[in-house]
Amino acid sequence: MRGGRGVGGGVVALAVGVPLVVAGVVVAVVLPGSGGGAPGPLHRAVDAYLDAAGGGGPGPAAARGSACPAGGGDPAAALRGIAPLFGHRIVSSTESGDGAAVNVDLLPRGGDRVAVVLELRRSGERWDVCAASPGHVEIDPF
Repeated sequence: MRGGRGVGGGVVALAVGVPLVVAGVVVAVVLPGSGGGAPGPLHRAVDAYLDAAGGGGPGPAAARGSACPAGGGDPAAALRGIAPLFGHRIVSSTESGDGAAVNVDLLPRGGDRVAVVLELRRSGERWDVCAASPGHVEIDPF
């Protein structure tokens, strides 16, 4: 390899580029918005739910025949107990079968961000928010 040219230079560039590409894929899967693509059904459901609940209205009710456990309470009321009005940012999510956990930062008007985890269940093509709890769950990207 002379002066970074030739086959050796190409291999070095490829070897350096591969981890960046792989890391970019992992980040795109775990963190919404990093890939520039449209959000999937899970994130759209969370956005719609939190837009309604954060604006002071009721969160969308679970669908008839929802897979949410009976007697699970009102996640929107739990969120408003943390902050009556808020914006939000999805931090990360994980899905397994018909269940999902989504880490969200609530952004109360005039306050500091609050970490919250939402638990969701899928019924057919629809995701329903079943529970909201303070904190985040650890999500392994691998």
